[in-house]
Amino acid sequence: MSAFDNIAINSTIRLRDGRTIAFSETGYRRGPAIFHFHGHGSCRLEVRVFGDAAGRLGVRLIGLDRPGSGSSDAKSDFHILDWPDDVQEVADQLGIERFAVEGLSAGGIYALACAYKIPHRLTACGLISSTAPGNMIADAGPRWMRTTWWLSERFPCLLWPLFRVVSLARQKTQAGMEAWLIRLSSWLGEPDQRHLAIHENRAYWAEALLEGFRQRRNSSLKEALADFQPWGFKVENITFRNIFLWHGEQDRLMPAALARLLAQALPNCAATFYPNEGHISIMKNHARDILKAMKAN
Repeated sequence: MSAFDNIAINSTIRLRDGRTIAFSETGYRRGPAIFHFHGHGSCRLEVRVFGDAAGRLGVRLIGLDRPGSGSSDAKSDFHILDWPDDVQEVADQLGIERFAVEGLSAGGIYALACAYKIPHRLTACGLISSTAPGNMIADAGPRWMRTTWWLSERFPCLLWPLFRVVSLARQKTQAGMEAWLIRLSSWLGEPDQRHLAIHENRAYWAEALLEGFRQRRNSSLKEALADFQPWGFKVENITFRNIFLWHGEQDRLMPAALARLLAQALPNCAATFYPNEGHISIMKNHARDILKAMKAN
């Protein structure tokens, strides 16, 4: 296979501390590198949604499983600001000096952590339907989200049963997960419902979610709780300049009002809002726009 051929790789890297990080790679091996950080409960296989666009644009798109997700080893004392160190080590082993990062939903937290901690390694940072910090959720989030944030601040132990129930509701087969996504889409809204009505799209997400929960659920539950608690840094203190945000106006999971607050708080952020997109439909429908912007920087 030529270094310029379209690639589709699933592999692992062993870190210095002995842990394994799993990655999935698509696009072109000698293209500019972009690391993709998956949403909560998902995994590295999300990069398949971007696969066609990555190939056409000639970028090297690499999805990473966070500790305890997919096929990456868990880390008992893992914190959000540990992630940039893992990303740097993966990049070093892959021979990548500088790279872009982008994250979907909760993955946006980890992209921002990289922009905060390792700006010297980045060419761009992208936020797709990104989660917002807890203080913004408290100010402008919907009631269910404000309640979750309040509990996470004061009584985090009370959230474990709730997260566990949601986790256990996940299906264990491809067909079951696809049926679950159809039911979920009616709550997510019309753009995501249209997106998931297409079997190819639904199959991508179902496979990513099944793989995301292949290990013990505790790691995923801990990450969900960490997303609502202080991240260890303030977005206002991020000095990295090339930050992009893409958000759907019809996103019911992470309302656009929160994305606007996040964009305003970041010192350097180019924000794009799509009036007819939801939480996950934006990734497929605007893949070319997103990757093109990330590649150009």
